[in-house]
Amino acid sequence: MDLRKYTDDDFNVLNSWITDADLLFQFAGTAWTFPLTRKQMQDYQALHPDRQFYIAHHDHQQPFAFGEIIIGDINTPRLGRLLVGEKESRGKGLGLHFVNMLVKECKRLFSCHTVYLYVFEDNIAGLRCYQKAGFEFDNDKKINFTLGEKSRTALIMKRLLA
Repeated sequence: MDLRKYTDDDFNVLNSWITDADLLFQFAGTAWTFPLTRKQMQDYQALHPDRQFYIAHHDHQQPFAFGEIIIGDINTPRLGRLLVGEKESRGKGLGLHFVNMLVKECKRLFSCHTVYLYVFEDNIAGLRCYQKAGFEFDNDKKINFTLGEKSRTALIMKRLLA
């Protein structure tokens, strides 16, 4: 498995993974609206040039995951917008490998000692994956997200690095 930076050429693959508004909200929060467009991605990147999207793939072949390393909103890197793309690929440990690759990239880029992420409290598969990757809940810290009439609570998790 390899990790590389997202390029505009990856948009069609990413967009094919996002099958409905609920999935987009689960993985992207309120940042984007369904249907996702190339312009939304480009506008987001222009607004946040210090944040970097990543793609995971098997041996330079078809991508299988998308994620973001966010800096600037807290004093340490945070993982965001994590998605194992194809529904058939989920639940097979690929998310765990992807998260670990992103954590390693955070450590390489920022020499940090802590990495954070937010996860919706009803995202049971995500919670399990992040706990397997060494993330723990950051006390009882929570953030509420609202999109239209839908409101969801995200838990804050952190991983301490050696």
